[in-house]
Amino acid sequence: MATVTIVARKRTKGKSYIVQYKVPGTGEKKHHATYRTWHEADAERTKLKQLLSGGQAPEDRATAAKSRSTTFGQVAEQCSAEWRRRVKEGSMSAVTLSGYENFLAPLLEVWGKRLVSSLTQQMLLDYRADVAGNFSPALSNRRLFIAKQILSKALRDGVIRQDPSARIQYLSEKVHERKAFLLPEHVDRLLEEAAQSSARHYLPLIILLAVEHGCSRQELLDLKWTDINFDFQKAGMIRFYRTKNKQERVHLLMPRTRAALLKRQEHLQERRKRRQITVRGDHVLGHLDGTRKKEFRKAWAVVCSKLGIDDYHFHDNRHTFCTNILLAGGSLKHAAVMIGHKDMSMTDRYCNLEGLTDNAVQLRLAEHYAGPPRGDTKGTQPLISFWGTKNGR
Repeated sequence: MATVTIVARKRTKGKSYIVQYKVPGTGEKKHHATYRTWHEADAERTKLKQLLSGGQAPEDRATAAKSRSTTFGQVAEQCSAEWRRRVKEGSMSAVTLSGYENFLAPLLEVWGKRLVSSLTQQMLLDYRADVAGNFSPALSNRRLFIAKQILSKALRDGVIRQDPSARIQYLSEKVHERKAFLLPEHVDRLLEEAAQSSARHYLPLIILLAVEHGCSRQELLDLKWTDINFDFQKAGMIRFYRTKNKQERVHLLMPRTRAALLKRQEHLQERRKRRQITVRGDHVLGHLDGTRKKEFRKAWAVVCSKLGIDDYHFHDNRHTFCTNILLAGGSLKHAAVMIGHKDMSMTDRYCNLEGLTDNAVQLRLAEHYAGPPRGDTKGTQPLISFWGTKNGR
């Protein structure tokens, strides 16, 4: 039988009656509610005994009040405020915040005005299925991730007693993984086309940094001349910083990339002198005055279109980088370190230092990209079609 007691307390005017109970199993004494009259307290004691005897946990009044008044949108706004605070502190990047808010927007359209306590596991499962069916499992997972954050906060704040998303698993994205990549001879054709385009003064360098160093768009657009040391170990050294995961990578410069960087430097100096342009920034792939460019999507799309590889995304160049490391004789560990992928067994502090120990692999990769000796046509036939494959690609 459940143990529920009433304790009378003297007040300035009259008495108050406190309903307490012992948690079944542990015997821990907990406060339930306070009433002004004995009859109210006694009635609540009877209800509480029945509840506990039925194996249910009581809900305190504060939680009940919050559950009856707090919407999904209100909790989401509190989460957004927390994300923005983390950006100011430096523990979250502005890019990540932007992504979170983009995934949150459609959730607010569906559930923004709904009481957060009214969301059920079945509603979440149905929404997950709808998004996966109409769009993709990947997008469904991103939105579910945001919904889980909001519901977790509601649970911590006492707005809900149970998190309906706690046992919902993410969908498999395996079938939607992109597998497209280019072999060295395909990269050469891409570079030739870029060299003849209107973006010839910067696009070939962008492509080389992407396929020979695994650069993302953000790393390319943020790259500065101060990140490059042309004299390091004769080959030169370059530093990349990924704001998405706050990962730093350090590579030896690949020969073709080094030559393209020096050519870019010479081009900027000549144009600035001829046009009397005041230098306002230090970005390698920025405008002529050194300020940061916002994008290069159009230039990339034009070159890909001329080669008939419209489905080859710029991000696929990172796949090209990793794949060719393996083809050149490197290991998966080499690829992971050199691309800057985080690993739980490795700290960020040592990842960029370890990248400098991969000199031998980078030399083999340079030879691999250089291709077979003149007159040797063995092995030049593509192993896959130029554009890769689609879904299951």
